[in-house]
Amino acid sequence: MAEISYNKLRIQRHRGPLLRIARYAVVGVALFAVIGAWFFRGPLFHGNFHTVIPNEVYRSAQLSPGTLGRRIREFRLRSVINLRSDDETRSRFKGEQEVTEVHGADFHLIRLSVFMPPRKTLQQLVHLLNTARRPLLLHCARGVERSGIASAAAVLLSGGTIAEARKQFDLTYGFVPLICQPDLPRVLDDYEQWLAVRGWSHTPERFRRWVENDYVSYFYRARLEPLDVPASIVRGTGALMRFRATNTSPHPWRLRSDGDRGVHLGAKVQMFEPSIKREFELRGGFRNLTVIPGESVVLEIVIPDTLESGRYKFFMDLVDERVKWFSDMGSEPITLDLRVEDSDRLGGNRGSGHP
Repeated sequence: MAEISYNKLRIQRHRGPLLRIARYAVVGVALFAVIGAWFFRGPLFHGNFHTVIPNEVYRSAQLSPGTLGRRIREFRLRSVINLRSDDETRSRFKGEQEVTEVHGADFHLIRLSVFMPPRKTLQQLVHLLNTARRPLLLHCARGVERSGIASAAAVLLSGGTIAEARKQFDLTYGFVPLICQPDLPRVLDDYEQWLAVRGWSHTPERFRRWVENDYVSYFYRARLEPLDVPASIVRGTGALMRFRATNTSPHPWRLRSDGDRGVHLGAKVQMFEPSIKREFELRGGFRNLTVIPGESVVLEIVIPDTLESGRYKFFMDLVDERVKWFSDMGSEPITLDLRVEDSDRLGGNRGSGHP
């Protein structure tokens, strides 16, 4: 009996601290939940509606037609800029457009994703922020990431600092770095780096200049120069095309010998004949190589010997395999023409210029 009583006492001694720890944990979780609910009351309960620039720019999540109408009246909004992608807007686009029209506001659509936008899209956003009637409302689905980059751009265009623009990606708006997609704040990182390289401070005009001429999403920018490109070949022989590719982005390229990943030289090819129109793609430049900004590399691509006789147009570009063509993100491809000739016809053409 004495031994049993001793074991019970020992168990109770160990159980006491564990129970206290458990109670503290429960209280801590409850307190964290209360603080979180208070801190995120805007994103959770009020459509994430916030002022960016008083009396000029506001931001929010997707609002119901009734709530949107009330916000338009309350803040005398003259423009609503929807930042959602095409697939997202199909069910809400019409209703939102009708509400803005009823209240005499303009409706605009800029299709953004949670990834760094192509240069043309960012240019469109900056142009709209400069020209849309104010006060204006910027919104996406949750009012967090895409509304954040659009609001940050509005701050920079109004003369605010980069530090002030970064505050648009704040916990107040529901932006949690470990949960949210972190790509859009990289737009500000790249702009700040561009300024630092030149020893400049931010001005609205420099931001516009950067967006117009020097902004690059990720590493998707290249300059291609043809080195050895035939204008015509004999059917059944094939040929080799060589290009110099220069990395004009602020980030390195990762070329890979693996055909399913990495950066490659690519061609979108179209055949034009009166009765035939075919399109296909080619790949080349299969090398394991890192190309740093400003560096050049010579890449090759094979013209297959199976092409039929006819006229072809080659749109030469780089491609991040299974992700993006560089030209989709604002890089400039080059266009080349190639004629595939029957051997007897090509020989006849060659001989016709000689006595």
